[in-house]
Amino acid sequence: MSEYAEEVFPEEAEPEIVHWMEPRPLSLGPGGISVTAAGAFALGAAATLAVLALMHWLGPEREVVLRPAGRR
Repeated sequence: MSEYAEEVFPEEAEPEIVHWMEPRPLSLGPGGISVTAAGAFALGAAATLAVLALMHWLGPEREVVLRPAGRR
């Protein structure tokens, strides 16, 4: 490589140039953890109810047959 190219395109970038691109560490307090847990529970409950409703809606139709009392 020529000397001019080395000045324009350095071999590797210095860490100080891109340090702002590093992701920040995740920080949640006790309130954030509680809200996250409650949200996950609510999402799971809603998904369960949706699956049960779909099973009921898409399931086979059943006809109820009543027998007279006293006969088996």
